[in-house]
Amino acid sequence: MSIYKIIGQNVRLLRQQKGLSQEQIADLLNLPSNTYAYYERGDRDFPMETLVKVSGIFSIALDALIKYDLSKIDLKGLMQVGSNRLLFPILIKENSKVESIEIVPIKASAGYRKGYADPQFIEALPKISLPFLGVGTHRGFQIGGDSMLPIQSESYIVGKYIESFEDIKNNKSYIILTDEDILYKQVKNKINEDGSLHLISNNKYYPTIQIEPQHILEIWQFTCFISTKDIDEYSMGLEDIFMSLNGISKGIEEIKERILIK
Repeated sequence: MSIYKIIGQNVRLLRQQKGLSQEQIADLLNLPSNTYAYYERGDRDFPMETLVKVSGIFSIALDALIKYDLSKIDLKGLMQVGSNRLLFPILIKENSKVESIEIVPIKASAGYRKGYADPQFIEALPKISLPFLGVGTHRGFQIGGDSMLPIQSESYIVGKYIESFEDIKNNKSYIILTDEDILYKQVKNKINEDGSLHLISNNKYYPTIQIEPQHILEIWQFTCFISTKDIDEYSMGLEDIFMSLNGISKGIEEIKERILIK
C-alpha cells in the first residue's frame, strides 16, 4: 500500500472514530469537500500544512499519523492527559494461549525512547513467554542503578500496559517512559488537576520527583520482576541497614537530649 493510501486511510479512521463527516473535516481544514475527498482516498498527497492541521484536530502525533497503519493499532490505547491525547501504539496481539512479551534490555533503552511508537522496532525486540501473567499487554524492561533496591540492578521489571491515567493508583509501582528516561518508581500522589505524578523510589534515600504529563510517553504497572543475579548479603540485609541507620539516628537524638538536660 502506498504512503498516500496509508495516510488517507488513517485520516478516514480517525474521522469516523470522532463521528465527523467528510464535509465537516473539510470545513475544519478550510478545504473544498472534493479536494479533501481526494486526499482521504489517497489519490493526492496531503500537503504538510494540512497534515499538521489534521494532527491538531485529532491530537495525534504527526509521525504516528504518516508512518503507521493505524488500523493495526489498538486505538483504545489513547491516554487522556489534560486537554491533549498522546498515542501509544500497542500492537494488537494475535490470538494465542500464551502471549509473548517484548523485553527492552538496558542497551536498547535509548532506542526504545525513540522507537516505542515504531511497530518494526517493537517487533525486533527479544521476546519471552510468562503464561501466569493473565490478561493484558505486558512488556519487560531491564533497569539499572540502585534506586530500585532491594530489586537488584539489571533485573527485568515486567509491567502491564496502562491505557488511561484513571487506572493509575497511588502507592503502586510503575515503569514510566518519559521523553528523557525510563523510570521505575512508585506513585506517591496522583495530581488530577494537571495530570502530574509525584514519584518515589523503592530506595528511600532518593528524593521524590514530579513528572508533568507532557513528558510521559508510556506507563506500565509492575506485575513481577526477573533477576539473573544471585541474592547477595547486601540485598538480603537492606531493610536491616535502614533499621540500623534509623536506630543510630534515634540514639544520637537521645544523647543530645541527655547533654541538654545536664
